[in-house]
Amino acid sequence: MKVLVVLQMSRVELYAAIRRDHRGGMSMRELECTHGVTWRTARKALDSAWPQPRKKLPPRASALDPYKPVVDASGGLQEPRLVVSA
Repeated sequence: MKVLVVLQMSRVELYAAIRRDHRGGMSMRELECTHGVTWRTARKALDSAWPQPRKKLPPRASALDPYKPVVDASGGLQEPRLVVSA
């Protein structure tokens, strides 16, 4: 039984390790198993020395968005006033 140990390394280091092992004679399947990546990632590492930058995700809607009109109509969120009587 093989135990896969994945060390935390940057994607640039991972790509370099995949290319180094491929030059050493490892097959695609061995690269996948050794480095814990899919065949697409192994192919990208062999095709390019630099990984593509991550895609920027669009901003997500807030969970409070459906309630904003109700809060705004009621005067918004304000701190309660402290009444001190002498």
